[in-house]
Amino acid sequence: MMGGQWGMGMSMQPDYMLRDLRRFSEALDLNDDQQAIVEQILRDYDESFREATDASREAMRESFGSMRSGEDSEVRQQDVRSRMTEIREKIQAARNLSGEQNMDELRERLEQEMSQARDEMRQQHVEQWQSPERQAAFEQIGLLTQDQLRLKRLMRDEFEGDLQAILTEDQISLWPPLRRMLVRDRLLPRGRLSGENVDVMGLVDGEDFDDQALMELLPVLDAWDHGVTAALEARDDHMVSIQGMLMQAMQSMDVNSGMDAMREQAQLAEAVRDINDSAVDQISQILPEEIGNEFRNDALQRGYPRVFRRTRTERALRGALELDGLDEDVAIAINDLITAFTAELTVANDSLLRVTRRWEADEQLERMSRWSARMTGAGGDRVEGPVAVAEGERRQLEDRYMEQLRSLLTAEQIEALGGLRTDRDRQGWQRGEGRQNDRGNRDRGSGGGDFGGREEFMNRFDSNGDGQLDESEREQIREHFRGRDRGGQGGQGGRGGQGGQGGRGGQPPTD
Repeated sequence: MMGGQWGMGMSMQPDYMLRDLRRFSEALDLNDDQQAIVEQILRDYDESFREATDASREAMRESFGSMRSGEDSEVRQQDVRSRMTEIREKIQAARNLSGEQNMDELRERLEQEMSQARDEMRQQHVEQWQSPERQAAFEQIGLLTQDQLRLKRLMRDEFEGDLQAILTEDQISLWPPLRRMLVRDRLLPRGRLSGENVDVMGLVDGEDFDDQALMELLPVLDAWDHGVTAALEARDDHMVSIQGMLMQAMQSMDVNSGMDAMREQAQLAEAVRDINDSAVDQISQILPEEIGNEFRNDALQRGYPRVFRRTRTERALRGALELDGLDEDVAIAINDLITAFTAELTVANDSLLRVTRRWEADEQLERMSRWSARMTGAGGDRVEGPVAVAEGERRQLEDRYMEQLRSLLTAEQIEALGGLRTDRDRQGWQRGEGRQNDRGNRDRGSGGGDFGGREEFMNRFDSNGDGQLDESEREQIREHFRGRDRGGQGGQGGRGGQGGQGGRGGQPPTD
């Protein structure tokens, strides 16, 4: 299971490093003699840890080497891979010839052959996984990982004891906040959930807040400092404590016991993330509204990049405004399109954020369970979770606005922006449908959309025929972009739009 791999990685990471000497010196106000002693303690720790880690790593390398399949097994797996590649190429050719005589029957037969080949490959993996050599290697790796983790903790405790032994009473009082900072620096980056690795203190340090603002934020930062450090150590300690059980579960393929342990680990990870999110919200509320919103947005972008990344449609819209020779009326329409898209994207992102917070850990566990099930020869079919559904709905929103943008531009302008392909277009290319899509775009007119360039665009919205767009006509454009246009050409942006692109579909789960 993935938790076992994580544990092996943790066991090889030291708790303290030579580069921490500067922090010890500055935070504890060490004198020259103390600094020399701490440097020697750090060097001894570093040397001992490296020796232990190198020995464990070499022993693990030998154990992993014993897992390698025999020559006969490799040949059989390569034969199946080659057969799957050949079948995949035939299926693609049959798709490209869809509509020809007997092509549908051929594709169905080929897909059955592909399913049989996958089953054969899966069975070979199961046999390989459950071989006596691999089982013995798992047992050895489990013992090595537990020994390394125990030694790591012992060395950490010894280092901290030696350090405090040379400190004065005043310096000892400075040790707890320094230790919390070092714990956060070491453990925060190991977070696997969105928002779990946000360094709230670092975010505040990176801002140019005045002294008064910092004084108001101090209670929140102090609570975050203590709370997140305790949560990180609880998360780390639990992962250490379950290594033996995880390795045993991998050896016996006891999926349920391993998943129970990882489910508890996920809850500890969520606790870290929730402490971060709560601190960010409190800080944003204490700060003046505009500054607080900027701080929160920055924290969300760092903690949830999959949610708040800049989308391809945003880049396309901004890029369209920079096109040479862009007609003024079209530029106004694009600006209105940006306004409408930004409003809908904000709603979609907020929804995706809620779904991510609620379901991301569960979906990670589901992937682990599916992987474990495949190794035992069970099912393991992929199930689309709430996060994936919400991301798909956002892609539909992006596609709808990408199509609206494409409808405003000429073929040359679309080409200058890289083609403005929607997510649906790209999926079509992957399925071999690219030629059909491109031909369809050309057939729809120079713009590839429902207007076909400026002339048809003006015919659509210049109601009084004066060659200009007044405010009421621009409002009609905005209504169209918002999906409320009921006219004959509103299909691309309307809620009953082409292929269902306008509708938002089922609402994702919320907290």
